[in-house]
Amino acid sequence: MSGNGNANKSKFNNFIVQGGILALAGVLVRILGLAKRIPLTYIIGDVGNSYYSAAYEIYNIVLTVSSYGIPLSVSKLVAARVNKGQYKNADKIFKCTLLFALVVGFLASSLVFVFAAPLSNMMHEPMSYLALRVLSPTLFVVAIMGVFRGFFQGQGTMVPTAFSQLIEQIILIAVSLTSAYLLSKKGSLVGDFLKNPNYKNAYGAAGATLGCSVGALASLAFLIFIYRRSHSSFKRKVLRDPSDKIESTGYVYKTLILTIVPVVISSTVNNVSNFLDQYIHNRIMVEKGLESIKSVNWGIYSGKYLVLIGVPIAMANAMGASSVPTLAGIMRRKSYDEAREKIGRVIKITMMISIPCAMGMAVLAPEVMYLLFSTTDMTAPTLLRIGALGIVLFSFSTLTNGILQGMSKLSKPIIHGLIALAVHVTLLVVLLKFTELNIYAVAFSNNIFSLVICILNVFSIKRTVGYRQEVLKTFVYPLVSSVIMSLVIIGLKFILSRSGLSRPVTLLEIVVGIIVYFVAMIVSKGITENDLMAVPGGTKLYTVLNRLHLM
Repeated sequence: MSGNGNANKSKFNNFIVQGGILALAGVLVRILGLAKRIPLTYIIGDVGNSYYSAAYEIYNIVLTVSSYGIPLSVSKLVAARVNKGQYKNADKIFKCTLLFALVVGFLASSLVFVFAAPLSNMMHEPMSYLALRVLSPTLFVVAIMGVFRGFFQGQGTMVPTAFSQLIEQIILIAVSLTSAYLLSKKGSLVGDFLKNPNYKNAYGAAGATLGCSVGALASLAFLIFIYRRSHSSFKRKVLRDPSDKIESTGYVYKTLILTIVPVVISSTVNNVSNFLDQYIHNRIMVEKGLESIKSVNWGIYSGKYLVLIGVPIAMANAMGASSVPTLAGIMRRKSYDEAREKIGRVIKITMMISIPCAMGMAVLAPEVMYLLFSTTDMTAPTLLRIGALGIVLFSFSTLTNGILQGMSKLSKPIIHGLIALAVHVTLLVVLLKFTELNIYAVAFSNNIFSLVICILNVFSIKRTVGYRQEVLKTFVYPLVSSVIMSLVIIGLKFILSRSGLSRPVTLLEIVVGIIVYFVAMIVSKGITENDLMAVPGGTKLYTVLNRLHLM
């Protein structure tokens, strides 16, 4: 009994650590992405960001429909076979999915390349077709890459996925910025010849998307290298597998499609939301005679606001993805106590990070926008303040979607997403048509979209495993600690920022804010020894804090 408990605890810690590794990589990727978007905004401007965003939204929709569900589905199917020792079937799933990805990725990539112009016209950003056409080959590479990532995740390791994400982002930044700069210069010459200055932005946006293809290719090369290095070990397990019942190819593809389709539909709802946001915003702005500001406003929204809030949300995405194979195994064993414990821990860790991020961005919105983008215009800071709550809501809804998928409740995120999408689109249209909120309406209605999903997801998780959300340590302690942090930051702003915006002062305020929040959480026991031990690097941090008599 004791051995069983230790084994479960070890698996539990591994689940959190693997999720933490992927979460850390996800946050680093977003930070690197932020590092890219800052100079990119200087190169291609807000208008160029709007072209880039239009191309990327179309790409995201096609990616979601074609291959977004592949990593999650492969990880779930492989984990189910590996847990039973069925390595022959796990190997067959990998090979069948790889063929599936090759075909689907090639079709998706070809269709987007051919129909780039009409798709861009549909978004009311016709000049984004250049960026979309350059971006199209990425669909093929990402489809194949997803199979390898899912295969490794299904075996319980997130490390190859984490490192491949970092490699992809580093290469992406280098290529994107270089090609955006060079193609912007070429676009300027074309624009001078055609008497249209927007060609500079369009060519720059196309250059920015080139990095996506090259980065994905580098990431895939790394994953193939790791696969070849580790394949001999997996092959030995396949040869030692005594199973004589090998799943038929038809059954594998049927199972794969039945697993992928709900994930794709659920993910499509979220990506369609972003797609519809830009489509509805641009169309209504044109109808209201505000075409001159639609691209600029959307460039600020997508190139500054969304990039910033995406950093903490990346952690929830990673935690959700890592929970799927683990929870799938737990639910098959009907170990509901273990499931409730894991759900509570992963939600607590996510909220401990997303709540202070939201409060900090709301308090320091003008300073952060000036620090990163040298902007003193209040559009971006106002968006950040309206959408700060969305950091918490998006993190929670994303995480709980992953939890439901891990519990094989694949239809629930779809139903909840569709309900939330209907509320969101209705509210967005009303606000854009009948108020002067303009781009702010998009941020506000997105908060409501996530809120609806959060409420519905919590009820579904409760009904499935009897989960009751712990409130005090998960929400109240982080919120109180974040309020204390915010008051200290406001005091610093009053003392140090009287002469105006200053980058060194903003950096100081951020560092002090992080320290204050962390100390407040330790003093209030909002962070425990178990919390620290369960995350990467937590053991060393606990040792330091223990020596300082803080824990």
